[in-house]
Amino acid sequence: MFRLRKFTFVAGPLLCVLLFTTNAGASQSRDDSSEEAAELNNHAVDCVKDHQYQQAMDLLKKAITLQPDHAMAHYNLGRLYQMRNELNLAIEEYKHAVELNPNFVDAMYQLGISYNTTERYADAVECLARAVQLQLGRADLLTELGFAYSNDGRGQDAVAVLKEAIGVNPDFVDAYNNLGVAYFKTGQVSGAIEVLQQAIRLTPELAVAHYNLGSALAQTHRQQQAIAEYKQALVLNPNFAAAHHNLAVLYLQRGQRSLALEEYHLLKAIDYDMSEKLFEIIFQNKILNVRQQTRE
Repeated sequence: MFRLRKFTFVAGPLLCVLLFTTNAGASQSRDDSSEEAAELNNHAVDCVKDHQYQQAMDLLKKAITLQPDHAMAHYNLGRLYQMRNELNLAIEEYKHAVELNPNFVDAMYQLGISYNTTERYADAVECLARAVQLQLGRADLLTELGFAYSNDGRGQDAVAVLKEAIGVNPDFVDAYNNLGVAYFKTGQVSGAIEVLQQAIRLTPELAVAHYNLGSALAQTHRQQQAIAEYKQALVLNPNFAAAHHNLAVLYLQRGQRSLALEEYHLLKAIDYDMSEKLFEIIFQNKILNVRQQTRE
């Protein structure tokens, strides 16, 4: 049996590095070290605005050395580590920020994103559920929590919070996409198709929603429509490896091996390991025949 690759969620993006400044004069302990730490933190923020990221990191580390309980400096350093995809270091900084300020919702949110990215879904659920309780009515928090729930095997909880996110912000496309995946994973394929179509109406250029819709349509044996969605995903993102793979699988199911081979050659330059698995699928019968002849 030919198998399609899995659905794709939209996780919290790191589109820019948003750092926070501090007010040295508002500090309860107005000693020289705390004021200097605040100035270093604020200078780091200015450096980020000028794209001087390494200098910003050095300043933040110096601020933390001077004032280890500077929650904002820990958070800002975590953001920079996150930007550099050094997620374990980012997690440690966010944890320090939250320990120092238990109501620091933005730190909890970024910690939850980092946990999700590193597939620590149970930790993400714990962190993000706490953030949601502290700051009600944030669609981004609810959507990230839904992502964590679904990947932690709590599909119904995911559906509930993603519906809540849409209720808070009916135009939040990530919530629709992730709800579509959560519906599919809980066996509600028609619901998945409906909300994924809504995601595409809101943001037609969201390649992942076209890909997910293609997968849902394929599940209901609507191959031609599924092929059209995979093709659109690839128009929007030509390097979408899983879309190439699934499109090839559908071509094979329809007996169009030459078209499947075209997708294989395109995939080979994007994800070699995935292309090798696809190659085995395309030539499955021939490979099996060769193996049988070898055994004889």
